[in-house]
Amino acid sequence: MQSKQVRPPSGISRRLFLGRSAAAGAGLAMVGGLSPLLAACSPGAKALNVIVPAAPDPAPPGGPPVATFNAAVEQAFKDWQSDNATVTYEAPPWPQLHDKMAANFASGKYVHDVVYMSGWVPEFAEFLVPFVDDLPDELVNDLPSSSFATVTWDGSKLGVVFTLSLLTTFYNTEMFEAAGLKEPPKSWDELKGFAKELTGDGKYGWVLNYGAPEGIGGVASYWMVYLQQAGGRLYKEDGTPDFNNDAGVDSLQLMVDLMEYTDPGSISYVGINDATNVFSAGNAGMMLNWPFMWVPANGPDSKIAGKVGSAINAAGPAGTASIDGTDAYTITKTSPNPEQARKLIEFYLQPDVQKSQVLDTGWLPIRLSVLNDPEVQEKAPNAATVLAQAQAPYDSFVTPDYNEVTQAIGTEIQKALRGEQTAKQTIQNASDQVGEIVKQRG
Repeated sequence: MQSKQVRPPSGISRRLFLGRSAAAGAGLAMVGGLSPLLAACSPGAKALNVIVPAAPDPAPPGGPPVATFNAAVEQAFKDWQSDNATVTYEAPPWPQLHDKMAANFASGKYVHDVVYMSGWVPEFAEFLVPFVDDLPDELVNDLPSSSFATVTWDGSKLGVVFTLSLLTTFYNTEMFEAAGLKEPPKSWDELKGFAKELTGDGKYGWVLNYGAPEGIGGVASYWMVYLQQAGGRLYKEDGTPDFNNDAGVDSLQLMVDLMEYTDPGSISYVGINDATNVFSAGNAGMMLNWPFMWVPANGPDSKIAGKVGSAINAAGPAGTASIDGTDAYTITKTSPNPEQARKLIEFYLQPDVQKSQVLDTGWLPIRLSVLNDPEVQEKAPNAATVLAQAQAPYDSFVTPDYNEVTQAIGTEIQKALRGEQTAKQTIQNASDQVGEIVKQRG
């Protein structure tokens, strides 16, 4: 593992709204330990070690520090272990996951069988098993085909995404009504026009967290949403940058134009929590957000509960588009029980487990049949929106050096959003820097 690929945890999480201290306390308390549920498995069973984020980040059943699913699923998980393998969880806070995994892989020793990934599959591809072809057809056929894009590297499918986590548009229906706006924006022009109409009296039409340049949920990844809406892409077929063009400039210019109607704190907000707090306080009319945020935005601590709308993202010249949170399960090459590890992932993706995942934890399922379940759509009204958004492109452009690439692009974008340089100069600078990174990648 090259040291340049190991990133610090301070600015990487799109989920900082979850509360670092609480998650850290829960995660570290269980590292390397067995929960009471898992300890009940029969003696002599095979053992599987799994690393996932601590709840309330996207986590499998098993009780704290991972997620608590309904009683039937928790019992089914206990029964699965009795019949298959004892599962031991390591569940650190999400920001610690990348570096912990990087150190484990670099050691060359067996540590985990199943590993959670979030955009890191290309970086760690050499340590992962291509197991997707061995999954049951009924499972694979119930997944969006595009969901494998972020877990495929060099032609090998190395993981399965387990939650459909796309950025969509959240909007304040009360502010819209007061401004005489009948529906969410459908185009870039409407997006800018609506943001202007919603700005005034200490409130703003738009809010987002632009304070972190890198990673999924950093400012560079938000720009990638608009880049695709403009018909652009990050790389050519040969891997060299392909965004120093009209699509690259126009997509950034949209963000620059919105700044006049954007909460001024957005340029310093590092985590999605910061921006969500402004939105949930009723001080911003629109924002991009992840599906899980539907629950807290409508929760008891939100001043706009029951006044939150969900819509697909406004279309650019090439239509609507988004990015994917890329939450996936993978299997390590050092696992002594890869078949059992695959069966565990299949259990996590069973329809009843997927349904409990959304009803009991708030994280949307990935299986199309569960996303279309009436009970799911009633409990999570934004599920239909996210499912519709999934019909459009949502490439996150992950590569082994994704963090370095987004750091370079995001740092330049921040300069443009602060008014320090033009969109055209920003894209030129970012393209030059990414070109050098690609050369190092070889």
